Amino acid sequence: MQSDNRGIAVCLTLILAVVLTLMPLSGDWIVWKPNFLLLVVMAWVMRWPNGVGIFFAASVGLLADLLLRMSPGHSMIVFALCAGALSLVSRWAKYLSMLQRTLLMALIITLVAVLEASIFIVYGLPSGIEHLPMKILLSIMVWPFIDLSVARLQPNRG
Repeated sequence: MQSDNRGIAVCLTLILAVVLTLMPLSGDWIVWKPNFLLLVVMAWVMRWPNGVGIFFAASVGLLADLLLRMSPGHSMIVFALCAGALSLVSRWAKYLSMLQRTLLMALIITLVAVLEASIFIVYGLPSGIEHLPMKILLSIMVWPFIDLSVARLQPNRG
């Protein structure tokens, strides 16, 4: 029964992340929008590594590719790599303080942003590398709210 509650919570947070991802922004704010889908996936991989993993992250990455009209596989690879890295450290990451988890996410978010910009550069597309610092900062500012929300949605362990 516990995994059923978590499955519903995962679906609800993913729906909210899709809404936030597709929410239109005007002007320069569009390039600074955090990747809500990736942040939610990372929160669930960190909090429930046995229930969600690399395949789940890759599936959500493919969904992100379809929603954002990117080449299939771009976000899928990035999401799967992040989930793989987080699954390696998830056992001890739950014992970290909020500040330490935020710093861990800052490192991962920075690596993801650089990887995405590199992929765009390889394809010869505009990478928006000049906007990376602000996008990373906004993602780091959003992370604690997502982390706390996912922690509250988990059923009591007993």
